[in-house]
Amino acid sequence: MILISFLFICLINQAYGFLKYDSGTVSGFSECTTGYQQTYTINFNGVFANVPKVILGLELIDMGEGADYRIQTQNIQTTSFELFITCVTSTPFHNAKYGWYAIDDQRIQVINNFNMLNPTQQTFPHQNANANFGIVTLTSMGIYQDVNFKLYISSITTTQVTVSIVDTVAWRANLKQVGYQVILGIEEAFADIDVLYHTSDYDSGTLTQYSNKWLFLTYNGLDSYTNLRSRAERQSGTLSYTVVTWYGAFLKNYFLQGWLAYQFTTIFKPFECLTLRISQAYDFDVSTKPDIFLEINELSQSFLASTNIIIDKALSIVNMKIYMKCIKTKKIVSQFLKCQNCSTNKMYQFSHYCHGTINEISYFPRFKLVDSAYKEININIVLNRIKITQVLYNQVQSIETLVDIQIQDV
Repeated sequence: MILISFLFICLINQAYGFLKYDSGTVSGFSECTTGYQQTYTINFNGVFANVPKVILGLELIDMGEGADYRIQTQNIQTTSFELFITCVTSTPFHNAKYGWYAIDDQRIQVINNFNMLNPTQQTFPHQNANANFGIVTLTSMGIYQDVNFKLYISSITTTQVTVSIVDTVAWRANLKQVGYQVILGIEEAFADIDVLYHTSDYDSGTLTQYSNKWLFLTYNGLDSYTNLRSRAERQSGTLSYTVVTWYGAFLKNYFLQGWLAYQFTTIFKPFECLTLRISQAYDFDVSTKPDIFLEINELSQSFLASTNIIIDKALSIVNMKIYMKCIKTKKIVSQFLKCQNCSTNKMYQFSHYCHGTINEISYFPRFKLVDSAYKEININIVLNRIKITQVLYNQVQSIETLVDIQIQDV
């Protein structure tokens, strides 16, 4: 019978009664050999407002020599998630134990690469440009003979993350399958992350508690074959743990310990319009110009079509020029973000009429953002409109309009 326990470290939104995070452990899987399949349902300690991200930390492995077990999360709902397990060899998989962590926050990103055959280096896209810190957690494995391997993140950019495998070349073919999750987050998401190489029983000693963070434990790799029984034991009454082998020679291993945030103080904000200049003119060569275009001085770039860009964290001031062709009998309505948190008058708003002496209007907004963060900007240019928005990843993902300029009929 599967054993599920809950750590009642969960934040409740008192106004609505929704979970923001939850955690627990799951173990007690049935013995598994060729053809076995089973789905286990794990219930949350309440209801999330949104489908959360689910993270697994492998804390115990017990399998025979030559076993290949595969596990994955699936059907994640606001009240529960499922673990699906299957085995593909006659050598039995006996048991595993996972700490599970569910979180409803966009400052954490989870990339699943479950049950990868013939494991190699992999590169994955990711969404949040500021989620440029990360860890890897091993979830499953198929080990047929001697192995010595470790998973690690070899590169993170604003758009991609690469996971590599350090292994012994002569034994590479013996690692038939590994599954893992990549956990990405902002800088505040992690603390004291360390991957330790254990060659004998390990005692962490008393650790320093971080507020609003889970103690996260997981295997990152193994260096052995003759024995595949190892566990991390959290010590009751103290903030410490041990890593031991309970049968046979010690299973040498690569083990990650660290702290994973479930609450954040970092709030990402949008650019706000600091100053604005508007120029109206009559250009005899207007017919040779596009109807709409955007220039961003600091990037030395011009934009005639829709696109997405990431502005470097070093840039706190951005100067734009937005050109609009002004056609007689039309008007141009514009708005610029003045203050994100203002209850009223959030936008600067203007209307300009096109007539015989004006056939183009240029806007020169100067935007400012003090925070040192990457800025994800969406530029949407259509026939009669330009809209510039900024994507923000906080507890929820939001889109803030910075500029919206439309050509309208009078």
